[in-house]
Amino acid sequence: MTEFSVNIIRCLEDWSSAAAKCNGNSNCLEECTQHFRNCLDNVIPPSKSIELESDKVNYVLSSVFFLANRLAKCTIGLSELDKAIGNVKKIGKVSVDEKENTELYRKFHEQLDEILKKYF
Repeated sequence: MTEFSVNIIRCLEDWSSAAAKCNGNSNCLEECTQHFRNCLDNVIPPSKSIELESDKVNYVLSSVFFLANRLAKCTIGLSELDKAIGNVKKIGKVSVDEKENTELYRKFHEQLDEILKKYF
């Protein structure tokens, strides 16, 4: 008997516990995400190894893997966003309407675009 639901939740629990200890450190989150993917790879067998080989079964399992992986990757993007916003706050107010710190604003938007491209 399979225990996909129990084992996938265990992977999520292990990942979330480890990720919480990272305290926003994106390198640590990357490492947690890699362990998370390995855990999911161990829980979800290759589609050809499932005795009830079915497109529906494969769809369910691949959807779970995709969504769990996206969640993990998005947390890395959030930590990068935190850093980018933190840099803006350290330097000063950014207001496009008043043309204040336009270089800082441009740089922030470049970082934001990079974060979106890489993690979302």
